[in-house]
Amino acid sequence: MRTAEDVSHRYLIEAGPSLDHGHPDDESDILELNDDISRPTGKGKGKGKKSNTSSVDGVTGKMRMSKDERLRLNEEKKQQKEREKLQKAAQKAEAAEIKKREKEKEKWEKGKFAHKSIVAHIDTKVVELGSIGGHLLSRLAEKGLSFRVSSNPIEKSIVWSMSVPEEISKISSEVIKVPYILIICEAEEFCDLVNSESLMSHVSRVQRLYPLHTVCYLTNKLMAFINKREQGQYKDPANHIVWKRPPIEEVLSKLTINFVKVHSRHCVDEAELAEHVAGLTYSLASCQIRLKALVAIPKVQPRFAIAIWKKYPTMKSLLHVYMDPSKSVHEKEFLPKDLKVENMLGDDRKLGEICSRRVYRILMAQCGSIKTDDIEGGADFFSQHSAE
Repeated sequence: MRTAEDVSHRYLIEAGPSLDHGHPDDESDILELNDDISRPTGKGKGKGKKSNTSSVDGVTGKMRMSKDERLRLNEEKKQQKEREKLQKAAQKAEAAEIKKREKEKEKWEKGKFAHKSIVAHIDTKVVELGSIGGHLLSRLAEKGLSFRVSSNPIEKSIVWSMSVPEEISKISSEVIKVPYILIICEAEEFCDLVNSESLMSHVSRVQRLYPLHTVCYLTNKLMAFINKREQGQYKDPANHIVWKRPPIEEVLSKLTINFVKVHSRHCVDEAELAEHVAGLTYSLASCQIRLKALVAIPKVQPRFAIAIWKKYPTMKSLLHVYMDPSKSVHEKEFLPKDLKVENMLGDDRKLGEICSRRVYRILMAQCGSIKTDDIEGGADFFSQHSAE
């Protein structure tokens, strides 16, 4: 930008020699010109500055707003992506948890968690039996079996239940009552029940409270106790009270004849008794899973499944005879047909050929796409032969 001095100097040069002679009028004109050039008009000055400032501020504001807007949009996109990422992770974790529970449930239904699911409910009187209670609780703990000490309706009894493990409890909360009750008796106590003819009434009371349960009387050192009393009385009859040997064999035979699902077991000592209870707990857990598999077969009623279970306690034992190469298919189909089925009316009834054939054909079916009714009619058998 040119200053007032620059303009004056140019004017002097353009004026030429006339200015060099020092005319006063010309000099005053030059001074006025300098004043005019150096004194800008207020109106023009204000307008130009204001216009330039406004235009710059407008551009700067637009630039600032667009930049802020971009930052805001980028932040929103970032937050949206983060939310979507967290949502996908949560959905993935939930799907994995559901899948895990389903697998655990399948394993439980196949019996892989059977021993973890069963709980032995032990009456407090059993624990108070001194050495029996100590051996029993220790053995169950060593085997990793669950138990609870409680007051049962029948004194000195053990009953069982099966509950769904915690890891799959959100899928199913079913609790199964195992239809089995074990009554533990000391030798002298059992002899008193027999001699007083109270055993039969005791059995009747137990069956009234547990009508669907199998009843087992488990004794400890029974024969050793009887032999000791007899020998003591024989060696020193004067110092021993007259003691009558209880008719154990006769009474146990009557139990088998007069009652359904009642039997007994005699153990030589506390260790054997504890081992029997632990083994029984394992067996009952496996049997409950197996019974569910048999009952799941269409048209196989629970009492039919129980009849098969008594003859073949494990699925392995049943499949072993079904896969015996020395037997024909016809023989295998009718293997369990003569098994006795327990009836509430007390009359004898057999499993029958229809149910026997149905169980064999369903368990041994080779084609999973055939309907159960078609399998029962022999469709799977004929399809195998046609394929051959």
